[in-house]
Amino acid sequence: MNRCIIAGEGNLPKLLADKNKDFVVISIRNLSDPKKYKNLTYIVDMLDFNEMIKIFKDHNVKELIFSGKFYRQKNYQKKISEEVKSLLDETKFFGDDSTLKKIKKFFEKKGFKVISPNILITHNFKNNEIVCNRKMLNNENYKYFLETVSIGKNLLNLISKYDIGQSVVARKNHILGLEGIEGTNELIKRCGKFYNKQLNEDNKFGPVLIKSPKLHQTLDLDIPVLGIDTIKLAYKFNFFGIGFSQKGILIINESEIRSFCQEKNFCLFCIGE
Repeated sequence: MNRCIIAGEGNLPKLLADKNKDFVVISIRNLSDPKKYKNLTYIVDMLDFNEMIKIFKDHNVKELIFSGKFYRQKNYQKKISEEVKSLLDETKFFGDDSTLKKIKKFFEKKGFKVISPNILITHNFKNNEIVCNRKMLNNENYKYFLETVSIGKNLLNLISKYDIGQSVVARKNHILGLEGIEGTNELIKRCGKFYNKQLNEDNKFGPVLIKSPKLHQTLDLDIPVLGIDTIKLAYKFNFFGIGFSQKGILIINESEIRSFCQEKNFCLFCIGE
């Protein structure tokens, strides 16, 4: 059964394409560079669903993998169909997950199955696993880290019903920031700059990033991703560590992540169910 990667911004689409050379790639204009791919690749406007469907049918594609970051755009080279325009009007003030559920339903009605990238990329982090145990030998550090992760996870679960945020930065009950439309890395920069300028008394207890999917999130289209670049960025801004859900998070560069955290004494906690 043929599959197609709909490639947005970021490195994940290329990682998937490199591992699956037989997949067709649709490179979304202004988000993805088609020159990066060795696969059969087409350039398509983000909302030109009719052109996408034509490509799917031409190559007998039955399963779709949305990968990378997608942004709501204003300018398109082609006129948007009335069907898609109606979808846009309906979701104008929706959150990301609600919008993506509508898009998924659109393609399913056309006879295609939307599958998650985590079918192709898995990780080996176990429930409640802690990476970088040297820092955790100190009981005060251990307590601070786990309490902060728990508070952040509970907050993300609580606000899930509002369809906002997959990440939060905290220092126990002190919430430094909630992820908005800017994404995780920009959240780290924003909170890291504030912490280092205003709150860094002794740098003993730096901020903690907690990353978790929303409750009942549509992971087929919008699975949260944690990679080495995010880890290095958090370390650069003096974060204490990162807590992330064992399920519903796509981990890339796992071996590099483990090596970096052990070398730099940077803490990871895999939140169990």
